[in-house]
Amino acid sequence: MSGSSTRSRWSSAWEDILSGGNPRWRITSEESHEKAYANFYRFLPEGTPSDDKIKNISVLCPLAGDDPFVHLLYRKGYSVTAIDLVSEAVEAMKAQFDGGDDSSWAKEEDENNDGSVTNIVWKHSSGRATLIVGDAMKKRTNLNQSFDAVYDKDSFGALPKELRKPFCQRISEYTKENGILYLECKLKKGGDDSGPPFSLQRGDLMEDDNFGGGKFEYIKGLGRVYDLPGNMNAVMQQTGHVLRRCSRAAAP
Repeated sequence: MSGSSTRSRWSSAWEDILSGGNPRWRITSEESHEKAYANFYRFLPEGTPSDDKIKNISVLCPLAGDDPFVHLLYRKGYSVTAIDLVSEAVEAMKAQFDGGDDSSWAKEEDENNDGSVTNIVWKHSSGRATLIVGDAMKKRTNLNQSFDAVYDKDSFGALPKELRKPFCQRISEYTKENGILYLECKLKKGGDDSGPPFSLQRGDLMEDDNFGGGKFEYIKGLGRVYDLPGNMNAVMQQTGHVLRRCSRAAAP
């Protein structure tokens, strides 16, 4: 699937979402976010001082859309970086900060040799929030080994299977050794293999081309982390998994 076709598909989806259409699998419940945060917090990297567990923790949120959890992490004191392909989603994310005051953001652009823009990077005046408009599969060496933790809500499960390998490779490159990956995904009833979102279990996550193969070790399955809105619980559950980045020396 080409980058342009993916961008077009998700841009259309976000136009529909932001105009009040089908919300897909967005979670807006503050109670659900707090339940997710409780799990995320307790698995932060070992050795983090208990009285300073949040300060200086850097979190990556890939394919984040306008997920309010990103701003929740920011409010609690973390440094957050979110990446999404769709500029409309990132604009909606920006509006959650400082009452939507755009003056708090500085814009940077990365260009190819032909002058085309490859990334738009928004940096918040606090120094603790960075929002990137761009392809999450693209290599960004400046982000390598930058993050203590990754919060992935449904992005892996939203990807076509042919994009999972490069996505997992980027996440492994960006995560520090012993950093955690907190991942939520759907588990569908009745063996439904359609998607997105795709139904995922531990074995799917830990395939060698995905998060296995010496990239991450599986720490814990959390089961259902919170109820889904509407009638979605009748057909699927929102499940959580925690992985830890392996030592680079141990990776193949």
